[in-house]
Amino acid sequence: MERKRIIRTLISFSLLAALVAILYISQTRDSSNPHASIPQDTWIHGPKGHGYAVLNNQQPWKQCYTCHEKKGLGGESYCQSCHDQAGLTQDVIPKKPE
Repeated sequence: MERKRIIRTLISFSLLAALVAILYISQTRDSSNPHASIPQDTWIHGPKGHGYAVLNNQQPWKQCYTCHEKKGLGGESYCQSCHDQAGLTQDVIPKKPE
């Protein structure tokens, strides 16, 4: 009888700890940012990061600009400002067709 009680108590504490961990993790992540789970350096310079996404997407006005504008960052101007800060001189931002 005593052994079953100890096992139930351990299971209860384990479940409580798991719930606390899930709540903590869910509160510290920005669910509106699809890049939140990726460290910034990996997103900018990683092999499957920003450059990969841009080269394979080629339509940032459909996916990137709308989200960046909703967050108040700006669309194409936001991309251009980051490229200017990084010292990219060529025009690498795909333009929206008219």
